Amino acid sequence: AVVSTQSTGSLESIKGNGPVDLEHIVSVQAGILLVNAGIAPDLDTAEAMIRSKFRDGSALDAFLAILRNQGVEEKMAELLRQGSYEAVMGKASHVEVVHAKRTGYIEAVDALALGKAAILFGCGRQVPGDKIDHTAGIRLLKTKGNKVIEGEAILEVYHNGSLTENTLQKIKGAFTIGEECRPIKRILKIIGDN
Repeated sequence: AVVSTQSTGSLESIKGNGPVDLEHIVSVQAGILLVNAGIAPDLDTAEAMIRSKFRDGSALDAFLAILRNQGVEEKMAELLRQGSYEAVMGKASHVEVVHAKRTGYIEAVDALALGKAAILFGCGRQVPGDKIDHTAGIRLLKTKGNKVIEGEAILEVYHNGSLTENTLQKIKGAFTIGEECRPIKRILKIIGDN
């Protein structure tokens, strides 16, 4: 639902500049495929193979080739390679920063609430035919498990004047901040793993 900010984050991840936890999840998932296909002897080797594709630029090359095959112009593909995302996707006219209500640890982020709120300011369709604003989006600066200080920026909302106070309150309410840091495990279990 959050098109431009999600796309830029995905492209940075393909370049090897994404969040460590996302890279881990992708490397494990893709690694399982490599092991099952007989391309890698074990999951550790497979994960290393995937991570190396992020680092050496070949993952980005493959993604840009897919875009070109879908009809994306060479100039646009090169702008994406260079990280000139605003030149391709545009830029929202407004940015609202959401701050932590208190000091503590982020215990939960209600992704469904954020997604529903994002639809209300143009990131998706409420009814068929609604126009999607590709410059609108939500950028998480902090997420589950992060320590935050009261008043610290935890999220940015990109919009073009269509963000209401009611929607902003829904976004602010998507964060639960508690007293203690709880360990986070992104992959609970690999099914079929012995």
